[in-house]
Parts: sequence; structure tokens; C-alpha cells
Amino acid sequence: MNKKKILLTGSSGFIGKNVLFFLGKSFDIVEVSRSSNYDIDNLNSLLKIDNIDIVIHAAAETFIPQSFEDPYRFYKFNVNASLNVAEFCRIKKVDKLIYLNTYPYGVPKCNPIDENHIISPHSPYTKSKMIAEKLLFQYLEKEVNITSLRIFNPYGYFQKEDFLIPTIVKQALSGDIIKVRDIRPKRDYLYIEDLISLLKNILNVSNSEGIYNVGTGKSYSISEIISVIEVILNKKLYTKVIEKHRDNEVLDCYADITKATSKFNWSPTINLLDGVKKYLSWVKNN
Repeated sequence: MNKKKILLTGSSGFIGKNVLFFLGKSFDIVEVSRSSNYDIDNLNSLLKIDNIDIVIHAAAETFIPQSFEDPYRFYKFNVNASLNVAEFCRIKKVDKLIYLNTYPYGVPKCNPIDENHIISPHSPYTKSKMIAEKLLFQYLEKEVNITSLRIFNPYGYFQKEDFLIPTIVKQALSGDIIKVRDIRPKRDYLYIEDLISLLKNILNVSNSEGIYNVGTGKSYSISEIISVIEVILNKKLYTKVIEKHRDNEVLDCYADITKATSKFNWSPTINLLDGVKKYLSWVKNN
């Protein structure tokens, strides 16, 4: 039986590297990244690729603080890359497109948050990702089976050190003082292997059309993450808050994942303790 052929954009990024690592043997994956032979910013470059069954669109500028400093770069890349992906899918008659989106709900009106919750993007990054989601659905209406995953707070192998859990882990391994901006916010942290297991299920069903919130359905504060690391490392950590509270900070949010769990026969299996333990072990060995 022939393997399904997947075009993976952003293959050198956090999620892309994990897709390659965990799914590379099960699927024939064509990489599109800054270090590959294909340029997502150049449609003609993409169109050199043939016989694609599924596109996983993971390429994006992602670091939220930078999006406030340089919004043009985020809008230009995130929207243009998605437009090129949409046109590629149209011309090449791709069957399925999986778009890896982000949390778009701002300060939630209620928890858990389902897919019908009002959209309130809170950064140029989030706004650019939501524009891209709308573009894909409208551009490819009735032509391609589109799945958009609104992923809450993924973490794990290959994530850059400037994201929250990696930066706390790095500080904990090198000392006992953890500098954070705010210890109050609670987030829904999803371990990367649980996201990959969902992707695998989506890749193996014929119709996955729709928008799905992806998380664990539970939230944890930054202070709780630090406590988990203390348990794993068996050492006392001291927290130092280095900035004032941000305006409109989301103090608590977690996903209603009923739609994804029922549609794809999936549920997350790795809790925060086990996920951070896996990530810590990986950091020590890499």
C-alpha cells in the first residue's frame, strides 16, 4: 500500500519537526521550510511539487511579543504563506488541508471555551492567523476538505527557548531563581505528542472538515508549572516577577475539546507532570 504524500509547511519549526519525527515513517512527507528546496513565499516554487494528497500548513511567524514590535512581518508572512498554500491546493487539486491555527478568543466570556465562542484576537500574530484561517475557508470553499486546529498552548520537543515552559525549564536547570512576567495566568498546556496523535487520526479519516479547539480541557498557572518542575528536579525554586501585569491579560482559559474528541476518537493522555518530565529529559539529552 502506497504511503499518503504530505506537503508539510514549516517543517523546520516546533510542530513541523515533531510531525517529521513522529510521522515521517508512516507518510511520504515533502518538506517546505527556510532550509528546504521550496519557498512558501514563492508560489512558483511550491508549484514544482506534484502528487500531494494532504497539506499540513504549520509555517508561521509565531512569537507574540515580536508581533507587536513588527506587525508588518507577521501579517505579510502569515497571510501570504496561507494564500500561496490555498492556491497550491486549488491548482493541484489537493484532497485535504490541515491548518495549524492558534488560540483566538482573547479574554474568555466563559470556560471551557468551545468553537462558537466570540473571536477576539489579542495580538498582531493572532489576528494574522485568524485572517489566514478565514482566507483558506473562503478561497477553497467546496473545493478542499479543510481542517483548522485552534491549538491552545502546545509545548514539548524542539520548542524554542523563548516560549514559556522552555524558558522556565532552562532557568530551573541552570539555577534556582525563575524570572517570570506574571505568575497568575492559567493556560491549557497540550503536550506535543498528544497533538501529533490527533494529527495522525485526522490524516487517517476521509472527512475532517471544520474548526476544532485543541487542548486538554484543564488549565494551570505559571506557579503550578514551577511547582511541577520542583517536584521533578527535587529542588526548591524561587520566583521573581520582573514586570507589571499586562493590560487585558487572559487570567484563565481552557478548551472545550468535545468536538475534536467525538469527531476523531481522540483524547489527550499526557498530563502536565508527565509532559514536563518528558520535555526535561529531552532537554538534558540534547
